[in-house]
Amino acid sequence: MPVRLAKKVGFCFGVKRAIEMAEDVLDKGERAYSLGSVIHNKQVVDALSKRGLKVIDDIKSARGGCIVISSHGISPQRCEEIKRRSLKLVDTTCPFVRNAQEMASRLSREGYRVIIVGDANHPEVKALVDFAGKGACVVKDARDIKALKIKQGEKIGILSQTTQAMDNFLPVIRAAIEAAPGSLRVFNTICKDAEERQASAKDIASKVGLMLIVGGKSSANTKRLFEVCKKITAASYLVETEIDIKDVWLKNVGSVGVTSGASTPDWVVDKVVKKVETKIKSKGKDGCK
Repeated sequence: MPVRLAKKVGFCFGVKRAIEMAEDVLDKGERAYSLGSVIHNKQVVDALSKRGLKVIDDIKSARGGCIVISSHGISPQRCEEIKRRSLKLVDTTCPFVRNAQEMASRLSREGYRVIIVGDANHPEVKALVDFAGKGACVVKDARDIKALKIKQGEKIGILSQTTQAMDNFLPVIRAAIEAAPGSLRVFNTICKDAEERQASAKDIASKVGLMLIVGGKSSANTKRLFEVCKKITAASYLVETEIDIKDVWLKNVGSVGVTSGASTPDWVVDKVVKKVETKIKSKGKDGCK
């Protein structure tokens, strides 16, 4: 029973960059605070915490030193507050998220009502709303567009949370077109890495009996991968580490696919693969068929 590993696993460019920037601060021995988790992966956050990076939710909790902004970005208002408090700012915002922020700000300046496709409770989206200004709103899917009651003649701009799936983004655009706004501008701000991971996951999920998606349960891109795989095979499971794997999942399975979210370290993926292979070997050929 082979284990098929996705072409793209481990850290994406933005996550790797954020971790390297945080580690650079710690290497210098500076007092450092992370405004929210730098990335959504408990294992990595715990490792950075042990080195001295303290996670805080309120800027007021910082006692000097520097503030490390997460890869998801923050609002312009919070950024200004950090500067007013004379704290050093280490901005690890992913360049692709930064691009979405700039697009949201641009649309707002040009008089467009900005619609963001994504999870309203995610830190990336919360920051995007602030960049988008007055009237900005968040929709989960195409059904939410109808509830907005877009007016004739209204200028509408649409962009996406960087970890969204194109399968969800396109129906939103079609629904917006049907609403017949006066002007419609669309920016595809879905990260290329996210698209490639989803495409690879779809391919593997269609060829295996069991699909494991490795990553943090609070990670948006990991949850999106899980949703994509679940549509293809019901035997799809999100696991944070190898500990979450259940023996019953491997029963009567001919092959196993493994993919990971963009904030999942290689070593966590490796442990998952090793455990699956060990379980398979211990059962023997007869026990796996």
